Amino acid sequence: MITIWKKDALRSRVEHASGGRQTVLYTRRGQPSYLNVVTRHDLAAGHHPAFVLNGQPRQEFFYGTYGGVIRDGELLSLPGQPPASGMDFDQACAAARACGPGWHLATNAERAALVQWAREQGWSPRGNTDQGRDAVAPQDAGQRVDGLAAGRADGNPATLTGSGPAAWRLDGTPQGIADLCGNLWEWTAGLRLVDGEIQVIADNDAAWADGAALSAAWRAIRLSDGELVSPGATGTAKFDASRGVADGNAGAPVLSDHVRFRAGPAGSAANLPGLMDAPFHALRAAAGIEPPARLRDLALYPAGHGSERAQAYLRNYGERLMLAGGAWYSGLDAGLTALCLSHPRHHASATVGARPAFLL
Repeated sequence: MITIWKKDALRSRVEHASGGRQTVLYTRRGQPSYLNVVTRHDLAAGHHPAFVLNGQPRQEFFYGTYGGVIRDGELLSLPGQPPASGMDFDQACAAARACGPGWHLATNAERAALVQWAREQGWSPRGNTDQGRDAVAPQDAGQRVDGLAAGRADGNPATLTGSGPAAWRLDGTPQGIADLCGNLWEWTAGLRLVDGEIQVIADNDAAWADGAALSAAWRAIRLSDGELVSPGATGTAKFDASRGVADGNAGAPVLSDHVRFRAGPAGSAANLPGLMDAPFHALRAAAGIEPPARLRDLALYPAGHGSERAQAYLRNYGERLMLAGGAWYSGLDAGLTALCLSHPRHHASATVGARPAFLL
């Protein structure tokens, strides 16, 4: 069985209640998954990468309304459930792909399309960023997985998917995408750092392409004009440390075309030393460099909005895969633009989850 498109009572009810903004699709095993329909909105220069697959424009993609849960080996988007955690990047990808053709781990291009919408609307969703409640508005709380009161430091402070208020949805309505800020960090496909070099999979091809470490789909970004080029080419965009790492902390990241300060031992798989971190809106380019539009389009560089208050965490040695959003402990560092490229693909944690998406 492949993805089921035929309407049934559940899908009809969800679409009617949301005015068509949400739907339910069924997986290979016939399990339901709730998704928001994200319709195409273009950039000044053309199609947003999220709406291009294998060189062809798409009118929409489907983004998991809720953080993913694992049922029968499939990554599903379901309301009112404990979000799945403890999976590494490859496990998250496999669970999403197990749902059938078109299903995939949510990609950075898709996340960037949501960031673009939020930038245009001036909206910044809140979420579970302080032990089951919001750090900015502590009166806003969700239902904790462990059933304890919001704000308690013991137990499991993650909240059941979609159990928070409308302010925790992307558009501030009960039909919006939930929990993009806080709760659990979410593995995100199609973006990585390799020894500081920013690498992506073109357009939204990460929905179908192989994202393995040695995949030929990975491309670097030429800093002078934003064109995609072979990894390791001259003049590609990199995140460099703002100072040396003798003190164990590499300081704020700097966008550059070379890596001068290696933030940690070269080639090491360790992920403790040499952390680069700064507020996302404070990311800056090295002198004389004008960041290409592609970096902003992919939510890798600030667009000058003060609402982009989330944090960027990076390490410029080894392979680092993308985690988005922040977690229940992140406080003001969580947010839609939170950029975490500091963990290797084998990282697994109780504070890391994943989200499914669908595109054909």
